[in-house]
Amino acid sequence: MTSKERLLFGERIRNRRNTLNLTQEYIAEKVGIGIRFYQALERGEKGVSLNTLIGLSKALDFSIDYLLFGDLSYSLKNPMTDILNELSQQQRTDALTILQIYASACKK
Repeated sequence: MTSKERLLFGERIRNRRNTLNLTQEYIAEKVGIGIRFYQALERGEKGVSLNTLIGLSKALDFSIDYLLFGDLSYSLKNPMTDILNELSQQQRTDALTILQIYASACKK
């Protein structure tokens, strides 16, 4: 990863952690890494191993594609993905809520 990619990666994990209202300590423990290392990841000072990347993806409940590239999916091209990729993180969260309400109403 380049230094710019590390900074963007750190920003994405920090934003996701904040969206979930989780602490750095909680994520570090869940992933099995030290708090200082996790903080360095958020600041973009350190790169990430495959095992740590997988752990972060699980702990933050986010795709590896998004964590690495800032895109919901590089391999999946469909209208829904294209629409979601144009939204902010908060708009994506809102869209998910709307879809969950709609899906629930359709089951009745």
